[in-house]
Amino acid sequence: MPEPPPSPTTTSQIEPGALVGGRYRLVARVAEGGMAEVWEAVDEVLTRPVAVKILLPHLVADTAFVTRFRREAIAAARLSDPHIVSVYDTCSDAGVEAIVMELVRGTTLRRLLDERGRLPAPQAVHIAVQIADALHHAHACGLIHRDVKPGNILLSDDDRVLVADFGIAKAAEASADLTEVGQVVGTAKYLSPEQVAGAPLDARSDVYALGVVLYEMVCGRAPFTGRNATTTAMARLTSDPMPMRQVCGDVPPALEQVVLRAMARQPEDRFASAAELRGALARLDLGADATVVRPAAGRDDATTVAPTDRRAGREHRPRPAPGRPAGRSPGPGRPWVVPTALVVVIAATLAVVGVLLARTELGRGVFGGGGDGNRPPAAGAGSGVAITSVRSFDPFGQGGEHDNELAGLLDDLPDTAWTTEEYRRRDLGGLKPGVGLVLTLARATELDALAVTSPTRNWAASVYVADTAPSDLDGWGQPVTSQEGIAGDVTFDLAGRRGAAVLLWITDLGEGAGGRFTTAITSVRLEG
Repeated sequence: MPEPPPSPTTTSQIEPGALVGGRYRLVARVAEGGMAEVWEAVDEVLTRPVAVKILLPHLVADTAFVTRFRREAIAAARLSDPHIVSVYDTCSDAGVEAIVMELVRGTTLRRLLDERGRLPAPQAVHIAVQIADALHHAHACGLIHRDVKPGNILLSDDDRVLVADFGIAKAAEASADLTEVGQVVGTAKYLSPEQVAGAPLDARSDVYALGVVLYEMVCGRAPFTGRNATTTAMARLTSDPMPMRQVCGDVPPALEQVVLRAMARQPEDRFASAAELRGALARLDLGADATVVRPAAGRDDATTVAPTDRRAGREHRPRPAPGRPAGRSPGPGRPWVVPTALVVVIAATLAVVGVLLARTELGRGVFGGGGDGNRPPAAGAGSGVAITSVRSFDPFGQGGEHDNELAGLLDDLPDTAWTTEEYRRRDLGGLKPGVGLVLTLARATELDALAVTSPTRNWAASVYVADTAPSDLDGWGQPVTSQEGIAGDVTFDLAGRRGAAVLLWITDLGEGAGGRFTTAITSVRLEG
């Protein structure tokens, strides 16, 4: 009989069959992250499966970090809650530092979102309530998680939602390896403003992170993204998230209010505790089944999850559910299929009628300058004019608004948008008469229409046309056209005005949520 592999002396010697801590036999690597790799193992003393999280070599060399790592693992081991991954043991074995945890068979919320895009609101709330339970228990025991994110939220095969890695982010905060190069500890998309600012933390920091996770579950995207981790983290210091219903129009208003309160920039404006947030979520009446929809089995990136499909060496590649394009959210339920299809058919029919009517004298009278105007141009009604550049226009403020989002106006993707800054009143807080977008063309062109798609309701704007783009509003002269009470998408009639620069000047931000007002623009198109 061959001799069993010896205990590893360094992490580079870790392989299946190695014995860690004199009792944990490694079976297969489950995942690897920036701090550790996770192995499925067997506790040979208690003959039970476990997960062994082994620190990477550069962290093992940091004795101060190892001390903090052990201390936080011991603190986490005191937690006992059905929604928290249990910590069993710590190991220090000939250059290997590890903690031993409960092995959870299932998947992570991260993978579920990668495959589904977004979740129906009842399912998202069902998951969030259980996360809040876990956080409340930890906070009552004096532990703040500090890194609540989808990758640390596990969905088990026995229908539990569990939170992993309590206290590990705290152990990393003072590590020279992680902070000297400016790396922000924690995952940038989910950090609270006070974490970014380096201020003292309390339970409300985890409340904020859970709000971000819930926002992403419902909307299919995180509320803040940037060119890199630092700009993503810094964004929340100066701006609030876009209202959820401007991202996805089917979000229940009551749920949006709860999420935006959880994500308030100032801790005192949030829910005071995870228990208070949990109560607000539990009181929502969303009227649908909250069963968690699971992704297909496969290798996962979880910290303590053993995926249902454990075939060695298989790398996870997110794939869409059968019959659904990748990244799209599942429909709300079969009863809506027929009505939605009927709406699409009616809309298509009306569009054809609109094209035919617009070619008549009556149609030109209706759809011209004296008509409603709140409709995009019909397909084929005019030729698109190439827009060479787009920039924000804020002559009464600091010169620009969310310039990092401008590329989304011309990419023809429905889930990207430019938004104004957030104001406390729909009249831009009474601080300025408006803000806008400047569209620049390659050469002067006779322009028939400007079509704008927007999820915002009851906003107002004017459109100006000039040969070149002036630096101040007075330089644009008089607007070609103006509209108020715009119900989302709109087409502005430019009546053949000739120019090489167009200003969309927003004067009313429209309906807001939770005392916050912003206008979102998904795309712009010029017709000539």
